[in-house]
Amino acid sequence: MNIFQMKTKPHGIERFRQFVDEKFVCIGWPGIGNLENVSKDEIRSRIRQKYNYQGHKLGNALGQVNTFVNTMKSGDIALIAEENRVYIGRVGDYDYKPQYDNKEDGMCHRRSVEWIDQVSIEDLESSIQRLIRNRNTISRYPHSIEESQLSELFKKQPPMSKEDSVKLNNLFDDALAVLEEELKSTDPERRLKAATELIRLKNNR
Repeated sequence: MNIFQMKTKPHGIERFRQFVDEKFVCIGWPGIGNLENVSKDEIRSRIRQKYNYQGHKLGNALGQVNTFVNTMKSGDIALIAEENRVYIGRVGDYDYKPQYDNKEDGMCHRRSVEWIDQVSIEDLESSIQRLIRNRNTISRYPHSIEESQLSELFKKQPPMSKEDSVKLNNLFDDALAVLEEELKSTDPERRLKAATELIRLKNNR
């Protein structure tokens, strides 16, 4: 399991809140197509052709795109920061979204994220603080997860499958229907309990 910091301004557009709310991260570089199962050499060729990059500029862009597409794996850890807060999450597979492959959006190269926690940057181990201050779009933590002191956060169950997520959502809908029926009860205590639970659920969403 590797740890990566990511900046939240792909293609020059600030997307921190979108990353958090919609549970994904992405990089820029639109116009180079779907990179699933694409080699580093092919990525280099596409970047050179699309952006006419050469030398150091090409190497820098290649390193960041290839890191996001090929080095980062499903289950790795992503860190994003806003001011003094850091969100910590587990990423999914690389996902190409062709509808966002344009100059206006520039967010077609994506990975889903299950956000696990948010903490103050001051509470993180010093080497992780240095990682977050790295100016690259994406950069990998050079040490082990044990050294990062983040391992305790990830001794939880992995993110549930899409099938399990659908089942859970269906059960949640059934539970809401039960609470709605309880609100119609002639027993005021039952109505109060149902209303209290609905308010709690609304505040936690």
